[in-house]
Amino acid sequence: MLHKRSLLRIGVVLVCLVVAIGLFGCEGKKESNPGKKKTEISGTQELKESPQEGFLAPSFTLQDLGGAQISLGDFKGKVVLLNLWATWCGPCRKEIPSLERLYQLRKDRAFEILAVSVDRTSPSKVASFVANQQMSFPVLVNPRGDVGQRYWAKAIPTSFLLDKKGVIRWKVVGAREWDDAYALSRIDQLLSE
Repeated sequence: MLHKRSLLRIGVVLVCLVVAIGLFGCEGKKESNPGKKKTEISGTQELKESPQEGFLAPSFTLQDLGGAQISLGDFKGKVVLLNLWATWCGPCRKEIPSLERLYQLRKDRAFEILAVSVDRTSPSKVASFVANQQMSFPVLVNPRGDVGQRYWAKAIPTSFLLDKKGVIRWKVVGAREWDDAYALSRIDQLLSE
C-alpha cells in the first residue's frame, strides 16, 4: 500500500511538471530561434517577431490581386493596418465601409491598409468582391491561410495596427468602426511618432 501511494505521488508530480512545461514553455533561455527574427529598436532593445502587441509583426510575402508580390517589410516607415478577412465573413463585410472611409481619410499620410483575404477560392472571385465593395486599399490573397496561422487568428476579422517600425501596437479581434474617434486617435498618435 505504501509503495502504491509513493508511485501515485510521483505520477502526480510528473503530470504537474508536464503541465507546467506546457503552460510556460521552455524557450526562456534560448539565444536564437530560427523561426523568429530579431531587430534592434532605438539601438538598445531587441524585438522578436510575434503576433502580440509590443512585438514585431511576423513577416510575409503574398500576391496582390494583380499578381504582384507584396511583402509586409515593403511598408516600413508607414503605419499599417493589417486586416485578416474573407468574402464570406459577415462581420468582415460589415467593417469594410469603415476601412474604406479610414483609408480615404489617411491614405495621403504615411498610412496603409493591407487586407489579407483568407478565402480558399480563386483570386478572381476575391477581385470581383473587392470591385463590388469598391475597396481601394491593397488586397492580398492567402488561400492557404498560413498568414492567419502565423498571426494566431482564431476568428476573422482580426486586425493589427503596426507602427512605423513594424511593431504591433493594437490587436483587434472582430469587426469595428475603423473611422471612429478612438481608432483615428490611435492611428494619428502613431503617425506623429
